[in-house]
Amino acid sequence: MYSPTSTLSLVAMLMLILLANKMAMGFSMTSTPQRSVALKSSISKSLSMYQPLPTTTTTISTASQHDVAAALDLKQMQEKHRPIASSFTPSTFNPHPIMTNCHLQTISGVFLRKNTNCAYITESGLGGITKVLTALSNIHPSEEICTFWDERQRISTPCGRDFYTVDIKYAGRRKMQFQSDQSKGMVILIHGLESNSNSSLSTDMATAYLQDGFDVTCINFRGCCGSPNDTLGGYHLGFTDDLRHFLKLMSEMWQSNANFDKRPIYLSGFSLGANVVVKCLGELGESAFSLYNVHGAAVCGAPFDAERNVKHLDAPGFNRAIYSANFLKTLKTRAQYQLDMFCNGDPETSSFDYNGVMSATSIAEFDDAFIAKVYGFEDNLDYYRRCSCYYYLPGVAVPLFIINAEDDPFFDPAFFPIEKSVDGGNDAPIKMVRTKHGGHLGFMFHQLSENEQMVKRPASWMPMELARFLNYVHDKIQ
Repeated sequence: MYSPTSTLSLVAMLMLILLANKMAMGFSMTSTPQRSVALKSSISKSLSMYQPLPTTTTTISTASQHDVAAALDLKQMQEKHRPIASSFTPSTFNPHPIMTNCHLQTISGVFLRKNTNCAYITESGLGGITKVLTALSNIHPSEEICTFWDERQRISTPCGRDFYTVDIKYAGRRKMQFQSDQSKGMVILIHGLESNSNSSLSTDMATAYLQDGFDVTCINFRGCCGSPNDTLGGYHLGFTDDLRHFLKLMSEMWQSNANFDKRPIYLSGFSLGANVVVKCLGELGESAFSLYNVHGAAVCGAPFDAERNVKHLDAPGFNRAIYSANFLKTLKTRAQYQLDMFCNGDPETSSFDYNGVMSATSIAEFDDAFIAKVYGFEDNLDYYRRCSCYYYLPGVAVPLFIINAEDDPFFDPAFFPIEKSVDGGNDAPIKMVRTKHGGHLGFMFHQLSENEQMVKRPASWMPMELARFLNYVHDKIQ
């Protein structure tokens, strides 16, 4: 006869097995894979890429004077915004004690996020668990038509040969494209690997921001909107081109159109999208605020160091069988299509290593055969070292909030760069939180405190926490 504790453990394992079976039936994940090898040498090599070369003269050129001025502007902007990030008090993620398994958290976040009986556990005892099991039994491998967004805009890329799409949800009555009449500002959302604006997490995050009065736009990476893109490739871990292009378009709109108000812009993203957001902020430095009116950002599942992480995603067993396998299925399908469309179907093409792609059994192998070749990286290690957001943290100038989970099965559990945050004494206005549980982008089955029960919660815990930070920043900067 089982004890109550062992019985509950069996229930949790049953949940996990059911969800894993759903994954095996062909559902795609909305998360980000990464990569790892030779730790110390790779980190020092990566850091050296961003350190200035030694000078042999004391003469200051015009270019270096500009660099000094930019560094001073960055420092001043960081000093201005650091107290805002530092003073924010995160809330505690408190999942039901038998629903803390990292894989259960990760996979349920894909399938059950919109179910209020799963996002939050409000009933004690077996009653709440029974509702979760009922929700699991009602999952079916079919694509639902998403009617969440108000409109979609197709935007041509600067090269004129490709496009990306932006889905828009207005917080109030539509004033004009990209802006409603009374919104506080705009949140630009960036999705994860092989995800899109229709994923449950994209719409859940958008719902949280809408509640606080922000218009929400979600950039679909090239090839992720339901229609193939028009050039080889599409996007990758460090692909900030489309986000930067869209920021430029928004700045041009308020400069050239008197009816388009200059309102604050905030950035948000998850997993690969989190990496893109953080990298973009690091690239822009103080110009994120001064040129593009970006007031802050909030992300979840930031990879930090892809080279460290990919060995965990690709680890033999559950991770490789469920997570890597699902990603590789869609990535290989995309690569085959692009071979047929842009390489005349020639498996000997020089554009990428087709045979390497099709024989890849890990994300690392795919990145080496496809991403590195298409985008001009030396190999997958060069790709990871140049694109991981960890190396761009020192350049962040606006308040940034990052939520990761200690038990994220995609990431190296030994690495969390708290020293780069305000709580670690760093200059950049970055607030980092690492919860004990949550998996990769899960943060499900949260038990509400009395105070939390008094607040309307139309979205799950993590999106609500990200929205709370952006709202806090908005009130402070205003």
